Amino acid sequence: MITDKDRLYFQTRAEAELRLAAEAEDPVVCQAHYAMATEYLEAAHGASMRLPPDPQRLARSG
Repeated sequence: MITDKDRLYFQTRAEAELRLAAEAEDPVVCQAHYAMATEYLEAAHGASMRLPPDPQRLARSG
């Protein structure tokens, strides 16, 4: 069973990954950090907390 301490850890890691994604200059690195943030959020809150698509990725493909 996941504890509040676990949730806090995963949430903190997700926030750190999002900061790293925002700072990344390489799109591949950005996407990797974004994917990790999604995994941490899922661990903290379940599949209902998926991040929306990466806005940088959408801008590059559109």
